[in-house]
Amino acid sequence: MSSGSSHITLIAAMSRNRVIGKDGGMPWHLPEDLKYFKRTTMGHPMIMGRKTFDSMGALPGRRSIIVTRQADWSADGVETATSLDHALALVDGQDVFVVGGAQIYEQALPFADRVLLTEIDRDVEGDTSFPVLDAVWREAAREEREGFAWVTYERTPPRATYDLGERVGAGAVQRMGAGAAVMRDGRLLLTRRSDNGLWCLPGGGVEAGERWSETAVREVREETGLEVRVTSLLGACTDPDRVVVYPDGERVQIYDVSFRAEVVAGEAGPTDEVSEVGWFGRADIARIPVLPLHRHLIDAAFAPQDPPIWS
Repeated sequence: MSSGSSHITLIAAMSRNRVIGKDGGMPWHLPEDLKYFKRTTMGHPMIMGRKTFDSMGALPGRRSIIVTRQADWSADGVETATSLDHALALVDGQDVFVVGGAQIYEQALPFADRVLLTEIDRDVEGDTSFPVLDAVWREAAREEREGFAWVTYERTPPRATYDLGERVGAGAVQRMGAGAAVMRDGRLLLTRRSDNGLWCLPGGGVEAGERWSETAVREVREETGLEVRVTSLLGACTDPDRVVVYPDGERVQIYDVSFRAEVVAGEAGPTDEVSEVGWFGRADIARIPVLPLHRHLIDAAFAPQDPPIWS
């Protein structure tokens, strides 16, 4: 995302048996919680499914992005996206709230930073439920109210994020990396890690005794299972105004060399290193959240093989 990493927060109210809805609405009425939702989300973009929008409508003071597969669907005062990834690309680095429904929550949870749950102290009947939080989530705060509690859960460890500012790289660790732009039938191979939620070219750190090109080939193999062959240099890049902040607090400025490559053998799939692998056409790139440092390299991968780019 061009202005940094979004902080993604899921916000929901659920019963003791994890119900969040019934027949397109909430099976309770808590005016105090509605006020909490308003003041928490005010001024921020919100992502929701179409059924959730049908139940709440467009809310003032908040940008609403509706995820729908219906290409001809529209409504006054809102934007549409074809997928959660498309919606995240539209917010372009702004902090964002995901407000439902159940499928959108489930898709967003692996890439979320916080979950704000209104935990209602009773069981209710319903037809939609909030996904179960696994061991990466810890309770960070709890405010008890009459009959319910406002609870904050945080990811542990937190996702890698970005710090932006003029020459912030001057105080950061330098890290050398290499990657590959692998094309097949006009589509580009990208990978995504759950620690930042952004799509990028496969690649990683150069190990002692390796050439840049050997690192690129190894990283593609380790991340996707593909065997590739480097065909030419794509470009090199770094950004002294942007550093990666890892969960342990380490601040890193990345120096990256990327190559064009072609498939020799194998089929691409997720591994222990990446959570998702995908092939994307040029038009698809605008609809997914992309690692900012790789954005111009991805653009270059679809261009004719001009001289390498340097930045």
